[in-house]
Amino acid sequence: MWPSEQHPPVLPDEAAAWRNLRIRPTRLGLGLAVMVALLWLVGLNYQANLAYVAAFWLFGFIVIGTMQNVQQLLGLRLVWLMPSEIFVGAPTVLTLQVEGKVRRRWLWVQADNQERRQEWRVSDGQPNVELPLEAHLRGYVFLPEWHITSAAPFGICTVEAVWQGLSDKVAFPAPVAHDVPSAFHADGVREARAVFAQSSDDLSHLQVHADGTSLQHVAWKAYAKTGQLLDKRFEAQDQSSGSHIISYRDYPQGASVDALAGWLCFRVLQAERNGARYELELPDQNIVPQKGQREMSLTALALW
Repeated sequence: MWPSEQHPPVLPDEAAAWRNLRIRPTRLGLGLAVMVALLWLVGLNYQANLAYVAAFWLFGFIVIGTMQNVQQLLGLRLVWLMPSEIFVGAPTVLTLQVEGKVRRRWLWVQADNQERRQEWRVSDGQPNVELPLEAHLRGYVFLPEWHITSAAPFGICTVEAVWQGLSDKVAFPAPVAHDVPSAFHADGVREARAVFAQSSDDLSHLQVHADGTSLQHVAWKAYAKTGQLLDKRFEAQDQSSGSHIISYRDYPQGASVDALAGWLCFRVLQAERNGARYELELPDQNIVPQKGQREMSLTALALW
């Protein structure tokens, strides 16, 4: 509490406590304090009881106003509601919401990377406020510290606390529109996978032998053990069949990772809009058509 300047921030899932509050008098508060001192001196020098009464009355008013001001922040618990998707450079909003019992508060909110503060009048009908958010780098989103202040109800002092928000959201790369290059390596990739499917023993499962199936697809090792004819069925073959390959290898080798991420993001979003089947190829992973492929692909590009 004032005048100390060492105040730890309010951590997630915590409520504001006395140790988190910074109390500073306003000009009105300082003026009232000076008036209390002058009235006390008048009463002391001239033995004027009325001056003592006025001094005590003003002092009580200052104390009550300060305590009511502290109650604006004391016990306040907040949660951050992040937007569903965040792209680098695209302005969006996050929602700051009061958790638990909601009562009337008159607050001002300002991020440490912003110049202007935003008014927030908390009530039963308005327990949250929308705040601007913009990511400048792809990857995990770093939330700024939020300074929340109040001078209500009389403006005698200002009470401030700092909230430190945490988020596990990632900022997707900004899609960069460009002329899509021809996938010169796609046929070679498919041929290599076909050879792998013919020779690999890494099977997703076996199925009962069907008449007319090529003998190359018969699981002879399983037949030697069980005496039953079973056919091989390869997961890699099923998932990538008929898929358009979106690969980092479609671009020059000297391109930066950030540039590649933006180009590939544009192609992924374009394929999603067109409803096309696609497979995203990155140096360390391939994302084949599956449930949630869009989010998986964008997340992989964000963390690449």
